[in-house]
Amino acid sequence: MRHAASFPITLVRDRIHLPLRSSGKCMRLTLWQRLSPCVGKKTGNSDRLNAENIKGPMQTTNRSLPFVFVFAMTSLYSSMTCLRPSSVLAQLPPASVAEVKKPEAMVKLGNIAPAPAPENTATKPVNFKTAALGGNSVIAFLHKLREYQLSWAQFPVKRPEFIKGIYLTNATAVNTKSLMHFVDRSKKHGINAMVIDAQGKPLTAEQMSYIKAAGIYPIARIVVFDLGLKLRIPDPGHIDKIMAAVERAAKTGFREVQLDYIRYADEPKLLRLPLKFKYEQISSVLSRARKVTDALGVELGADVFGRITLNEHDQIGQRLEIFGQYVHNLYPMVYPSHYYGDPEKIANPYGTVKEGVENSKERIPKTRIIPWIQGFGMKIKESGLTLPQYVLKQFFAVDDANGDGYVVWNARNDYSATWKAMEEYERRAPERKKAKALKVAQAAQTKTKP
Repeated sequence: MRHAASFPITLVRDRIHLPLRSSGKCMRLTLWQRLSPCVGKKTGNSDRLNAENIKGPMQTTNRSLPFVFVFAMTSLYSSMTCLRPSSVLAQLPPASVAEVKKPEAMVKLGNIAPAPAPENTATKPVNFKTAALGGNSVIAFLHKLREYQLSWAQFPVKRPEFIKGIYLTNATAVNTKSLMHFVDRSKKHGINAMVIDAQGKPLTAEQMSYIKAAGIYPIARIVVFDLGLKLRIPDPGHIDKIMAAVERAAKTGFREVQLDYIRYADEPKLLRLPLKFKYEQISSVLSRARKVTDALGVELGADVFGRITLNEHDQIGQRLEIFGQYVHNLYPMVYPSHYYGDPEKIANPYGTVKEGVENSKERIPKTRIIPWIQGFGMKIKESGLTLPQYVLKQFFAVDDANGDGYVVWNARNDYSATWKAMEEYERRAPERKKAKALKVAQAAQTKTKP
């Protein structure tokens, strides 16, 4: 099997590196043999490829690729480097060529427009030597590999039942090195979602593929009115740009679009505007955004002030019941430090977050409630807690309020305290689960007593 030893395959970060030339023999069996030790290893998921067993000279971290993806790459490369009967038939007179069945239509992936029909071109003669040696066909293979990579970036990722997310700035996310760092740390600590600023430099197909391959649900954050709407009526041209950003984010591969700052500015001069008018303007933006996301097959989310969970009406034009009509997921920003003038809420992260989540779920029960929680040190001294303890209290609050998840906010993307809080959360999870089960049992016994 000399040709097998001379045909290495290496995995460098998230790219497959192949040689420019292969041996003169068909490489279908060779490439499969090279991958088979990894495919055959039991990892608890039979259709995942364990990248630990593929060691390349530049590999620094372990990777995991879907079995179907590797199988497609194997079949594609072998079909382009081996002589196939169809290639030989192309050289024969038309009368000698048997009827060939049309290839089956490719399965359409989510968010991908159907490819245009290929133009009719004359059949070019096959260069048997080039085909056998894998010459120009390797270039075609690399082009196809790029197409598959783009498809994987667009491939739908199932939304987790319980969101455990962090926020990343655009600068952090588009830097491949920093993105890999946060993806690796997220996998280690159980993070399954990332909210990423989508206004700015777009993520590449490789970066989006890397996020999704790690099982992380990508959410695009889009600021609608920076620091709030200061005009009576939104500028139509500005709203058009926001909708274009929503569409661009969905086509990049984000599975949800989260609208932030979708409110009026919190300024005295806007108090003269009737609340009903403000609600109508905000509703019109939400309605239009929902139509765009529905057409593209992604979910819609929105952020609201933490105080909106307590207020029936608010001058900034946000109301839970209105947002609940349009969004799949609502993200109340229940940062305890932002309840200005209320020292009790600032000093009690558990009670503040729990109250906000419970009120939201009661008022809009059909909408998922995923609060933003505080991952920064503003005003935590009033609580007498360290930052990891402060974050941990908020985790417990979301659990006890039966929230649908949480996203930790840190504007500098410093999650050192969050990682510590998550480690402590996992350590205490069995104890809390047992206590919760006991509490449920006691409640059931109380109901059965006469």
